[in-house]
Amino acid sequence: MSDNNELKYSSEVEVLRSIIPNIEEIKETHISYAILTDEYVYKVKKAVDFGFLNYKTLKSRRLYSILEQELNDRFSKDVYVGVFKLVETENKVYALVPYTSSLSPIEYVLKMRRIKDDAFLMSKLDSKKLSLDEIEKVGSEVAKLLQNLEPAPFETVDGFVSNFDTVAYNARENFEQTEKYVGSLIDKEYYDFIKKESRLFLDNHKDLFNERYLNGFVKNGHGDLRLDHIYFNNDGTIGLIDCIEFNKRFRFNDIISELAFLSMELDLSKNIPTSDAFTKGFLREVSDSNSLILLNYYKSYLAYVRVKIAAFTLESLDPESSVYKDKVVELKRLVKLSAYYIMIANKPTTLLFFGLMATGKSKNATLFSDAFPVVKISSDNVRKAINNVNLTDKVYVDFDADIYSKEVSYKLYEEIAKMVNVNLSIGRSSIIDASFIDSKYYDIVKSNIKTNLFNIKFTSTEEVISIRLKSRLTRTTVTDGRPQIYEEQKQKACFPKEDLIIDTTGKMNKNTKKIFSAMIVKK
Repeated sequence: MSDNNELKYSSEVEVLRSIIPNIEEIKETHISYAILTDEYVYKVKKAVDFGFLNYKTLKSRRLYSILEQELNDRFSKDVYVGVFKLVETENKVYALVPYTSSLSPIEYVLKMRRIKDDAFLMSKLDSKKLSLDEIEKVGSEVAKLLQNLEPAPFETVDGFVSNFDTVAYNARENFEQTEKYVGSLIDKEYYDFIKKESRLFLDNHKDLFNERYLNGFVKNGHGDLRLDHIYFNNDGTIGLIDCIEFNKRFRFNDIISELAFLSMELDLSKNIPTSDAFTKGFLREVSDSNSLILLNYYKSYLAYVRVKIAAFTLESLDPESSVYKDKVVELKRLVKLSAYYIMIANKPTTLLFFGLMATGKSKNATLFSDAFPVVKISSDNVRKAINNVNLTDKVYVDFDADIYSKEVSYKLYEEIAKMVNVNLSIGRSSIIDASFIDSKYYDIVKSNIKTNLFNIKFTSTEEVISIRLKSRLTRTTVTDGRPQIYEEQKQKACFPKEDLIIDTTGKMNKNTKKIFSAMIVKK
């Protein structure tokens, strides 16, 4: 079979099905097939060319199969068994033989020992078998694996002579390859913003990217550090599989970009506590301040890489299928993640959602934190926690009395500022959901956190506020806001100057986009 002929993979897979015993499942991605048995996995690369990846020829698939084993052997213990040829013998029998055999190949196959599903990090997270402390330890162990790798020789990568040149080229390539999807799959406002801010970040940090290479942070690394690529050995140690072999530009990475990929993936699944625990463990081993400066840039870049891959994948799917629709939802969330990460990479920002009780600030804070990778800090929750009160226990006291006194509230806002700073120490943005009815509360927050503030005031009509307050009396909620103290709060409120006012009288489903668009304008 000619190297230049595009293979009909259905036939190759069918042949393999006939000679591999006890097949349980065949999985397909945009670049390969994986044939799973109880004991082994057989990987076959597709004859595809995406520009950044070229498996078109049989020769290239041989090269990259061998390289895949060599590279992954650095992270794993006896997982990669070897590279084999699919051949047809003189007796017209198909067989798998070592790739060094003199027989003519039909295809090349990489054989791996199958890791049990419950040994993967993803499986353990899904089954909630790891505490946040254990996840921190995983982050630390992964960082150690990556730190021990050889530095990347960037002068040999596609003619690029610096780390910055490589990073900048990769970013430009992503935008060029996805431009055709703008307006259909990709929101134009987000696309333009991500592209502009990414270029600005790169221009402002060119020297830093090159310093990272000179200081040994850029490694011949993994390049695709995902939840289903990290597993636990029988002795409890960590192993990695499926690193990128097909393109040095994607594998020769700053180790902080490896953290960014996994953290972003956890954010994508809305598992921010786990993402932050992994980040804390990783940054314990990589504790320089420059790593933190680059973290959200890389998260934005890698989220957009996933946007590109999702868009490519959609081209081969039936638009009426549930798989297609799920992939579109994933793509749109990835676009939002990328946009928010680059927003805070260039200008770390804390959002203040404030206003009178029952104006919808908490509901909108929840909606925003569901759409974007931010941590919502609720003053109602923190107030009761620091005063040892159960969250749903009602504390009906006079206005400005007991746990709602000025003195207690000052301590509350100091504690909130500390929580914001903890989040900032791992590159995480926060929303403060609080009334801020006293100017001193705002001053406490502003003076204690090193970040920009974006102030959003929430309002509604008296009629709607009255209805909301009355409904709280019959529901289980954390808030103690009620009609009896609303008027007094309204009379005494002295709010900070707002950057945006949101009226929540009507439907709230468009407020999240409205808030982010306002943040773009302010930048």
